[in-house]
Order: sequence, then C-alpha cells, then structure tokens
Amino acid sequence: MKVKELIAVLKRFGPEAEVHLSVTSSDRVIETHARLWVGDYGSGPQINAALNFRGSCVYVGFSLKQLVGRGPDERIDLGHYDSEEDAAKVHDFYVVHKELDEPLNFPDFDYDNWIPPRTSSGKYNQYIAKILEEKLMSD
Repeated sequence: MKVKELIAVLKRFGPEAEVHLSVTSSDRVIETHARLWVGDYGSGPQINAALNFRGSCVYVGFSLKQLVGRGPDERIDLGHYDSEEDAAKVHDFYVVHKELDEPLNFPDFDYDNWIPPRTSSGKYNQYIAKILEEKLMSD
C-alpha cells in the first residue's frame, strides 16, 4: 500500500477519530493497541505498537499492506454481466475508484464519467452501487 492510499482510507474518518492497531487470527481479535507510532526501518514506513506484557515490553510491528491490503486469494464478487467486456470494465471501474494497484483491462477508458451497467439479474452489485452513491454524493 502506498502512503497516498493510506491517506485516502483515513480521509473516510473524522480528524478526531481514534486509530487502533489490532492483531488478529482468522477467527478473532487477539489484541488491540491505541499507542501507535510510524517508523522507517529501511523498507518504508511501518506502523508500530508496544504492549507491556508481564513486565517486559513487547513490540508489535506490521507492514500496512498486511493489515489493509487484500491478499491474493481475496476476490471481490462484482457480479455477472451480459458480456465479458462489461465485466472487465466493471472490474476496472472498481479498481479505479478504489485506487487499487491492479492492471486495467481498458486503461484508456473514461471511468470517471462512465456509469456501469446492472448485473445480469437486473440489480447493481453492492460494491458498485456504493461507489456510485459516493460519486453522486460528492458531485
């Protein structure tokens, strides 16, 4: 994740919102930290936290990509469309508006002014509908 992407995510919240770092397993939150700092240890910025665990200080550091980014096995279901071209453009629309670092199928297409079609079932996909709602609210 790039710093500009993190800033875009954080802009969704108010300037006084609390930020917490959580350590999770697949089924539960193990611990959370409210005392955070950002450091650069040679490979770019990292968010760090400290926990006083039974008299010894334990430092927990994570790359932001591990916390916020999607893993390779995580796929967002954007729905089924009448043509492969429509499906590819809907995917690109999602990538552009979520500012993801993924290649586009049609990089020269105007996704800012395009309104994606409804899915084959006649409804808007929940993720696309949310983007359209945010777009309309900001315009």
